[in-house]
Order: sequence, then C-alpha cells, then structure tokens
Amino acid sequence: MVESFNGWIFLIIYLLNWAGGAMYAYQTVFNTVPWLSKYGIHESGVLPTRVLGTFVSAGTLLGLYILFTGPEGTWPFFVFNFLQALIFVVVGYTTVTNSNAAKMEGVNYTAEAYIAPAVFTVLNGVLIYGLGDKIW
Repeated sequence: MVESFNGWIFLIIYLLNWAGGAMYAYQTVFNTVPWLSKYGIHESGVLPTRVLGTFVSAGTLLGLYILFTGPEGTWPFFVFNFLQALIFVVVGYTTVTNSNAAKMEGVNYTAEAYIAPAVFTVLNGVLIYGLGDKIW
C-alpha cells in the first residue's frame, strides 16, 4: 500500500484528504440537522444537503476503493476532486462575503466555506503531482 502511493508522505496526504471527505460525507448525510444548525440554516435544507452528501459519500467510497487497490490510472478521480475544490474556493468565498444569504438574520456562514476547499485543493494538487507516475 505504501509503495503504491510513492511512500509514506503521499499516503498520509491521501489519508488526510480522504478523512476530510469522509467527515463531510458523515455530516451531510447522517448528522444533517446539527450540521445545518451550526451555520444557522433552517431544517428545511435537509434534502438538498443530503443530495450534496450523496456526491461526497460516493467520492469517499471511491477513495476507499483506491486506497486498497492502488491509484494506477485514477487521474479522473484526482482531477475531479482538485477542480471541485478549486471551484468551491471561489463559490464559498463569494457566498460568505457577498451573498444575500450570508446577510440573513441567524445565518452563520464562516470562512470554513472557502478555507476547507482551499486545503482540499492543495492536498489534491500535491497528490496529482506526487502520484503523477501512477495516476496518468
């Protein structure tokens, strides 16, 4: 397993990236109402949040599969994760700083909306570079 990820460093980065995705998958699918409450979002947002959670969960399951089978030929997975996180940095920042939703009474959007995806962007970029000989 360590060799297929080009050593401990990239395996640890992969595991950190996977764990972050797994955390969001759990929160959006199984811990939805408390997660929404943390941001001051009404419980009526449960369904769209869980729809989002299904996408995150699918990526998390694919990541688990890749962990045990190796990353050979899995460039679409890494590039998708990189692009999704990069786009979310922009969307998250715009939403937190300039949207009407962020200004609504009781809504508590935080910098997590763009800092977390920025971290995922960097992690996936490092993985694409470090696993380049395997994933392409």
